[in-house]
Amino acid sequence: MKTGIMFGILLTILNNRKVKREYLAEKFEISTRTVARHVDTLCEAGVPIITMRGVNGGYMIADDFKLERSFFTKDELHRLLTCLNATATSFDGQNYDLIEKLKHIGAVKENEKYLLKTDTLIIDVGTWTNPQNYRGKIEAINKAIDGDFTVNMAYTDNKDHYTVRDFDPYCLVLKEGVWYTYGFCHKRNDFRLFRLTRISNLKLTENKFVRRESDVYEKLNGSFDDQSLVEVEFEFFSTARSEIEEWLGVEAISERGTTYIAKASLYGGNLLINKLLSFGSSIKILKPQALKEELLIECNRILRRY
Repeated sequence: MKTGIMFGILLTILNNRKVKREYLAEKFEISTRTVARHVDTLCEAGVPIITMRGVNGGYMIADDFKLERSFFTKDELHRLLTCLNATATSFDGQNYDLIEKLKHIGAVKENEKYLLKTDTLIIDVGTWTNPQNYRGKIEAINKAIDGDFTVNMAYTDNKDHYTVRDFDPYCLVLKEGVWYTYGFCHKRNDFRLFRLTRISNLKLTENKFVRRESDVYEKLNGSFDDQSLVEVEFEFFSTARSEIEEWLGVEAISERGTTYIAKASLYGGNLLINKLLSFGSSIKILKPQALKEELLIECNRILRRY
């Protein structure tokens, strides 16, 4: 009961700009001296409660303090809400406010499925067809970034070469709709970008790393997987327009009769071939000739598979 009252006092102060000691004593049916003891305990636990003296005084919490969402696990919240609901009638509705606040905390934890969520921007790391895609890897890498822990991982590069290496992750990167992690690679003794889809068997180690001076933006301004830029021009039908606009932007597209033309400088290799194949018969490569031949070779490989 003592812990429940203490948590209730904390939530009450959090939800109000300033709370008088007498108000807390009346609300929780305890003495003002007991309120003071609970507040002292909260301060000892690291909660920055400020005591304002005088007629207009009361308890306040520093503006930058937030109750950590990790304060309760999902199972703990479920058990706590079950207990509170079960005893609701015994306390004549006094549990209602606490139940609603805990439900709110639970709802916030549910939103942790998003990597980033604000009022104006939401980044969901899942895909439409596989909502859990990436989330496990990103959660593990985020833990490593926050704690400066080295990870051990297997990586398959664009040439299908499989290696196992230790890696110090510095940050996550989203570029051209693809997720990467940037940091220091022990195997190469240099900073690298790794595509999350090519990472497997990702494990956090107990080894802490010290951050070195680096510049992720220098990597982002260069090329990935040492691919060179290719000047690409292709024709496509209106059925593919929305997807191509999302990929290349409207400025890369022009109308030509009943069809559309897209022109862009793109990195070549398997990534480009696979992207173009995803549009099926909706597009036709015009330039360069080498790209047309690569696509034709891959299409013939597909036909032979069937």
